[in-house]
Amino acid sequence: ARYDRLFARERCTIGQVLLTHDDLKHRTRHLNARRTMLAMLKAGVIPVVNENDAVAVDDIKFGYNDLLASLVVQLIDADLLILLTTSDGLRAPAADGTPARVPFLDAITPAVLKLAAGKGSALSSGGMASKLEAARLVARNGTAVVIADGRSPDILARLLAGEDTGTWIRPAAKAALPKRKRW
Repeated sequence: ARYDRLFARERCTIGQVLLTHDDLKHRTRHLNARRTMLAMLKAGVIPVVNENDAVAVDDIKFGYNDLLASLVVQLIDADLLILLTTSDGLRAPAADGTPARVPFLDAITPAVLKLAAGKGSALSSGGMASKLEAARLVARNGTAVVIADGRSPDILARLLAGEDTGTWIRPAAKAALPKRKRW
């Protein structure tokens, strides 16, 4: 109801979509979820995707929401995955030893993953490591990714306007897997 009120202020209609990892693993369920979400988008309804906690308690694990987001991006062939967090993007030690935002990554390598070691905050289960894993999955299949601070005012509008904020991850020029094998 809270999302409905917030989106209604912007004259947007939303619809809740509850998914589990199993929904996206089984081909028929995967295709049904895809058709449903594409029909919603065609009708001007913004899908608000969430984990179906009532039936998916076994699925709850490290960074599940980040993984779910990456699977949904591939499900609907989205052009961009935006992962919002409590950081202004990936941070790496600068020359003076203080952490500085990494504005752009060509790829997510083992060295990049080492920068994000650790669980994250008390509010998250996966932290930056799970965001990078989700981003790696999506980027290698040809979709751009950005990790940015969700608390920052107007962050989505600023990102879409091309502002240098967050960490942008370049998509692979050619998808690592064909669409059928991605599911």
